[in-house]
Amino acid sequence: MKNFLLGIVIGILLIILFIYFGGGRVLKSMGGKTIEVGERVEVYEKKLKEATQDLIKKKKERIEKEIKKKK
Repeated sequence: MKNFLLGIVIGILLIILFIYFGGGRVLKSMGGKTIEVGERVEVYEKKLKEATQDLIKKKKERIEKEIKKKK
């Protein structure tokens, strides 16, 4: 119980210090950078999806050709 209360007090103290020393600016800065990273990840995501779709399409075509050869 003692450790729990100590954890709560330390947590509240850290939050107050974070806000006092410019936490808002830090969060804005991190938010802007997060948006930039998110946009970059979207580009990679699109490329990855296109590549996998092409691979799936080619694989289906090979399977269809093999099935036709067997008939």
